[in-house]
Amino acid sequence: MAIDKLLKLFAFCLALLLVRIIKTEQFSYAFLTWNLFLAFIPYYLIKKFKTKHSKPLQVIIIGTTILFLPNAPYLLTDLFHLRERIAAPMWFDLILILSFAFLGMVFFVSCVSNLLLIINNMFGSGLITSGFKFFIMSSSAYGIYLGRYLRFNSWDLVSDPFNLVRQMFYSFFSQNCYKETLSVTITFTIFLYLVFEILASLKSAVNTQQNELS
Repeated sequence: MAIDKLLKLFAFCLALLLVRIIKTEQFSYAFLTWNLFLAFIPYYLIKKFKTKHSKPLQVIIIGTTILFLPNAPYLLTDLFHLRERIAAPMWFDLILILSFAFLGMVFFVSCVSNLLLIINNMFGSGLITSGFKFFIMSSSAYGIYLGRYLRFNSWDLVSDPFNLVRQMFYSFFSQNCYKETLSVTITFTIFLYLVFEILASLKSAVNTQQNELS
């Protein structure tokens, strides 16, 4: 997506949030800006990837991008905060959250597209690329679960790694948690995969039509 269109969508998100803050004199949804910033990090990182970079730097960029990538689709779960409130109409809050979530999904799809292109250029194998795509979708889905339900952040891998690993282990092997873990992770994996594939096919169809018309 062109940068100017992203900026317009970003400006729309901020405008909605600013209107809500001014009208309600509340900062109820100000957290959306932080969540959007976290969603922007992987988008920014992967755009800085260059084939001329050293292999260690390439691995760091790819790894950090994947680490922060769940923050992009995570914005969808901010719909959990949607409530009927006196301060602002529900339809306005719905558009507000969806706008931020949509921009997050744009970042996600763009990041995945770039990651798959990089991996395909590195290995030249469709099988490896397909396996990597599944890894991205499933790890992002599980990352959403870690963030929304277990309340971990991407940087906890560095700041609180032992607790993170322990809670990850419990999420899969505890009798009280594993059903929810698998349900959320599998469902979001399928959802993210379908969103990506549909948008990719639409883009391909548009390009094909443009070539036929030219």
